[in-house]
Amino acid sequence: MVNVVGFVRSAVWRVDPERPRRARMIALAIFALGTAAFAVAAFVQPSPHRIGTHTQLGFPPCTAILLTGHPCPSCGMTTAFAWTVRGRIDRAFVVQPAGALLALGTFVTILAAFSTLVTGKTWRVNWVLLPPHRLAAAAVMMLLAAWIYKLIRT
Repeated sequence: MVNVVGFVRSAVWRVDPERPRRARMIALAIFALGTAAFAVAAFVQPSPHRIGTHTQLGFPPCTAILLTGHPCPSCGMTTAFAWTVRGRIDRAFVVQPAGALLALGTFVTILAAFSTLVTGKTWRVNWVLLPPHRLAAAAVMMLLAAWIYKLIRT
């Protein structure tokens, strides 16, 4: 069995930054942006059609659906965020799995930024264990898998 806690502890840790004021300013910006995204998600009502929640913000309907009749890779992201903010992660995953994971990642990022604001300690990543190119590839594969899921479901 994989020791997930041990892996996370060796992959991410906290340190005192060399420039604490700068670290707190960056954390404040990240906290504000993440909180703003969640505030917008709380403002909109999740679409019962599982897509199209973004139109409540004045954006046009998905061009891919209009042209092809099929959803684009990001269809349902706003709806997934809206469900996540309401604590309905189960519905968020049904709507758009990648959007649900992105919303949860945003929440974790907000918490990390808040902890930096409070304690002044920043988070460091062991890029040997979590190489950026592999993280990016995993994110792309996750988005593609979620898109295939959306195509099958609609």
